[in-house]
This record gives sequence, structure tokens and C-alpha cells, in this order.
Amino acid sequence: MTQCPHCHAVLPEPPDRFCPSCGTDLAALGVTAPPPPPPPPGYPPRAGYDTPPGGQTPWERRGQIGLFNALVETTKQVLGQPAAFFRAMPVTGGVGAPLGYGVIVGYAGLFASVVYRAIFQGIVGTSLARMGGGSGEFERIAPYLQSGAGLVIGLVFGPVFIAVALFVTSAIIHLVLLAMSGAARGFEATFRVCAYSEAAALFNIVPFCGGLIGGVYTIVLLIIGISEAHGISRGKAAAAVLLPLALICCCCAAAAAIAAFGVAGMLGRMNR
Repeated sequence: MTQCPHCHAVLPEPPDRFCPSCGTDLAALGVTAPPPPPPPPGYPPRAGYDTPPGGQTPWERRGQIGLFNALVETTKQVLGQPAAFFRAMPVTGGVGAPLGYGVIVGYAGLFASVVYRAIFQGIVGTSLARMGGGSGEFERIAPYLQSGAGLVIGLVFGPVFIAVALFVTSAIIHLVLLAMSGAARGFEATFRVCAYSEAAALFNIVPFCGGLIGGVYTIVLLIIGISEAHGISRGKAAAAVLLPLALICCCCAAAAAIAAFGVAGMLGRMNR
């Protein structure tokens, strides 16, 4: 009788690749699993497993193991064993399930960051009002700083923003992959990586430094995921992820420089 090393549930004989109770990757833990099915003719080989459409990630088996267990197990695997997770992740089967996961965990992180921002703005607004002696410009600015409009907008439209951001990010990365001849699989593979990488948004729950940690780890997950999903090197995957970021940073720096020169020119003309 074989048991799952993670939840100790009794496994079928022979064991499947994933535990039917908790969704744990049994092959990664050394439990015997049947070999992966061969890819269709003409389908690019990928290191590890090419699972059939429908998915073998815990999240895509939530109907069997439960929504909460699927959410927890998927997040644990993405954050704790990203290479194994993305190697086993199916690259087909529809974008609905990964999109749902990305929106849920992304919204949890967004909720935390919006609440923290509102608290910070409230504290800063009160401090500014006191610095201004309770009158004048500070007193007029403080109510806007403490306004809940931004909080409401972020919470109400957050899922829409996250979904749009996932599609836009996936499209940009996939275009770079196509330009580098690194898109061994279709857009869905790239989108699935971006959606499951949203697990790093949960770091926003940590005050102060959580957003920075989550942002950096998201990039790490994207590089690992793109490499495993498309069967390319880590270097090429890193280029596909980092080149758009570098381009955006350069554009922002150029815009800031133009704005600075414009302001300097205006001040110079005013002083004449």
C-alpha cells in the first residue's frame, strides 16, 4: 500500500503522477509514476512532462481536491518548487483556469497593497495638516490624501485590471519570444506562466517590503516558467522577460529627462 508523502492518503496502484487528495507532484518526491505520454507528431519536445489538455496542476484539478486545497497546493508549488511546477504544467487546455487563479491571488495581493496605501496616505495627510498648523494649503490637501476614492476604485476594478495586465504582459513577452525564435509553444503556454506567476503577488501582504520582494520574485518565476514551458535556456527566457522591462525603464527615463529640461527651460525664461 503506497501513501502520499505529503498528506498520507492511500494512492492507487500504480500511483498517478499527482496525488488525488492534495495534488502533490509525486514524481518530484520520488514516488513511482507512469511515464509521460509522448508528444504529438511535430510537437516540440520539452524537458519533463507534456501533460494532456485539461491539466494536471492542483488548480486544474480543483473539482477533485477542492477549491481551497487546490489554491493552497498550487501556490505552494509555484513559490516553493517553480521549476518542477512549470515543467509539469500543461501548455494547453484553455486559459480560463490559469486566468482565474491569477486573478484570485493577484487580487489578494492588490487588496493588501491598496489597504496599506490608504492607511499610509491617511497618516501622511494628517501629519501634513498638523505641519501646516491646521490651516492653509496643507489643510486643503489633507482631505484628498485621505480620500477613499482610490481605495474603492482599486478594490472594485482590481480583477479587471489584473486580467488585462496578464494578457498584455503575456502578449509582450510572447512577441519577444517570437522575435528571438524562442516561442516553441503557443501564446497559451506564455499566458499560463504569467498567470501562475501571480502567486508572488501574495508577498504584498507583508508590509513595507512585500511589494518589492513580490516584484523581484515575479520576474524570477517568469524566467523559470518561460524556460520550462517553451523548453528554452534560462538565458533566453531572461532576455524575453527583462528586455521589455529595460525598454520601459529607458522610455520612462527619457520622458523624465524631457520633462526636466522643459521645466528648466520654463524657469529660465521666467527668471529673465
